[in-house]
This record gives sequence, C-alpha cells and structure tokens, in this order.
Amino acid sequence: MSDPFLSVARERLDPSEPIPAHLVCARSRAAWHRAVESHPDTAARRADWRRGLMAVVWQLATRTGRNMVTAPKKGATWAVMAADAGVSRSTLADRLAWLLERGLLVRVTPGTTPRFRPGTLRGALDDGRGNEAATYVLTVPADLAESLAEDDQGDGGQLRTCASGPAGDDWRDVPWPAETLPVELTRTPKPHVVDVGEKTSPDVRARETPAHTAPVSAWPATATPGTKAEMLAACERLRAEDPILRKLSARHLRSLLRVLFRLGATVDDVRHVLHHQPGGRAWPLAAAPRFVPGWVRWRVQAWLTPDSSLGGEGVRLAGQLPSQVRVAYRTRIRREQTARTTALAEARACRGDASAGAALARRHLIAALSRAPKGAA
Repeated sequence: MSDPFLSVARERLDPSEPIPAHLVCARSRAAWHRAVESHPDTAARRADWRRGLMAVVWQLATRTGRNMVTAPKKGATWAVMAADAGVSRSTLADRLAWLLERGLLVRVTPGTTPRFRPGTLRGALDDGRGNEAATYVLTVPADLAESLAEDDQGDGGQLRTCASGPAGDDWRDVPWPAETLPVELTRTPKPHVVDVGEKTSPDVRARETPAHTAPVSAWPATATPGTKAEMLAACERLRAEDPILRKLSARHLRSLLRVLFRLGATVDDVRHVLHHQPGGRAWPLAAAPRFVPGWVRWRVQAWLTPDSSLGGEGVRLAGQLPSQVRVAYRTRIRREQTARTTALAEARACRGDASAGAALARRHLIAALSRAPKGAA
C-alpha cells in the first residue's frame, strides 16, 4: 500500500532521507499554523518580525498538498512566495532558515538550476529540467506536538506522522478537510482560516489572495524611516491602509513624503498630517480628491514653512509632529519624576538636621524664584 501522505510527490522524495525521529508530520495545515504561532522562540521576537514570519507561514501553508509537502505548481517558489507575502527574498530566506532550525520544516529536495546542476557543464547543456524549486514538508517537533495535543479536540489531539497510514480503508475516500474540522451540535464545521483556499485554481496567476489575508508591510507605524528602502516600505504600508493613497505608486508617494520623513515623521505622523489641520482639527472631505498628488502636496505644505521646516500655522509646540510631541511630553514627565525623587531623598537625608534643612529650603526657594516669570510679585 502506498504511503497516503507522500504519494502525491513520491517522485520528488528521497526514501534514504526520512523525516528525523524527533519530528512528526503536521496533521493539517491549521495544526502546523498553530504550532508555529505557539513556538516558544517567537515570544522574544519583535512584532514586525513575527508579522513577516506569519506572512511566510501563510504562503507555505496555502501552497501545500494533502501530503503536507509544498507544491511548486501551486506557486511554492521563492519568487512567488516572496512577492505574495510582501517580503524581500532575503527576509524569506531568513524565515525559512528559522523554520528549518526549529524543526517546523524539513527540506525534501533542494532547489536547483541548470547552471549549478551536475552534468550540465555549468548550464552549457540543456537537460530539459529547467529551474526546479525546493520542496518542504510541514513538520512539528514531537515535544511541541505533545504539548498541543491536549488543545486539539478534533481528532483526539494526535498528530499523524508521515509513516503512519490512514484510519479508514482508503484515505482518498475521506472528504478532506472534514476529518480535521471541529463538529458542533449543529453539525456545521467551522474551518480554520489556514484551511480555507484548498480548492482554488492551481494556476498561480489566476488565484488572488483574499483581502482579509493580504499581508501588510512590516514597517512599524511608530518608527521613522531613514533610508530610501525604509521610506518605500513605509509608503507601502500607507498605501495598504489608505484607499486614497492606493492610487499612487509607492515610489511616487515616497517622493511626495520625503520632506516629512526627513523631518522625523513616522507612518502615524504622515497619516495625521494628511487628514488633520496643523491645529488638530480634521480636514473636511466631501469627496475623494480628483488629483491625488496635488492633494498630498497641499496637505503636507500646510504643516511646513517656506524653507521646508515644521512650523505651519497652528502647529503645536513650536513645530513638532504628534510623535515628537508625545516624546517631549514623556521626557518632561520623566525629568519631573526624577527631580521629585531626588528632592525627596535629600529631604529624608536632612531630617533632624535644622541647618541642613534650612539650606535645602533656601536652594528650593532660589530655584523656584528663578523659574518664576519676570515681574511677578
């Protein structure tokens, strides 16, 4: 009897290199998705790093067959997955390396090209195979699988290994993914978000990513971009979150917002500038602008002086952006707290000493008089 989990890609698998004993094949793509989310090594990572990881995980999970092996015919290639995930090729390679090191992926066959394939004389001979994408199998470490088994109520919390057979007579007779979905009293299964999309067209160009799963740029909204690449990533996030800015390309939007980024603006600052007047009131908008570049340029100029510096009419706190106002406020609060703590420590040290207490009170009085406005009584 053929192996039900590897029969689809049997010609691509090497029997001499089985999955290591400490790993098990994921029971389903939903189970593998939850295993990656709950891996302990992701807790110490930054939020933008985790967003990039889960975008890559989504691409891997939706481009596998029933055998939990990635299918190049479904677009499981580096170029397609990086473009659809919205990450660079180096970021995709970093996340794949992280998954391989943690036992969440096993490389079945490496990717090859005619130039580096043996027997082609460095690409001079055409062997007819073309570029071959690497294939991976979705796996879970055995210890992590055991910890997640109690939370998995669909089939008793057991993750099937690639060497185990199906429970029924023939695995093809089981209506997938009904065996992995929870069944309630209403007998209406509710599929996990990762299991949606199995029956989409195998043609990658004809398949579109659902709107609610489209990855957003990983650039944080509270960080100021410094380089051109960082500005481009920030503009990609602005385009993904604002339907008006979506009419412009990321490069065009970067040229319009470069002056704000150089003044220290973040994505949140740009969003505030485009939709609020310098005094803080929202811009009245009755309809979508007809010419978006002019609309963006006009909104930005309202916050700038003729010499392209912050200080438009009504800009708070001497021409500061909202993020800079918040930073200045937190800095002032911390400075005042430090001063009060120091004063309290000095007062406790002078307790019981009349001369030291009088000297401390005299210093506080002189400091208060120096801060008072001139002419005050």
